[in-house]
Amino acid sequence: MEKERNEEELIEPEEEEEEKEDESRFDKIYSNIASNRYENLRTSYIENKAKELRKKKR
Repeated sequence: MEKERNEEELIEPEEEEEEKEDESRFDKIYSNIASNRYENLRTSYIENKAKELRKKKR
C-alpha cells in the first residue's frame, strides 16, 4: 500500500514538469511570433516612409 502511494507521488511531479515545459515552449513560440510581427510592422513602416520620400524627390 505504501509503495503504491510513493509511486503515485513520484508520477505527479513529472506530469507537472512536462506541463511547465510545454507552457514554456509555447510561451517562447508566441514570443517569437509577436517579435516577428513587430519586426514586420517596423519594416513595412520603414519601407513605406522610404517610398514616400522617393515620390517627393521626383
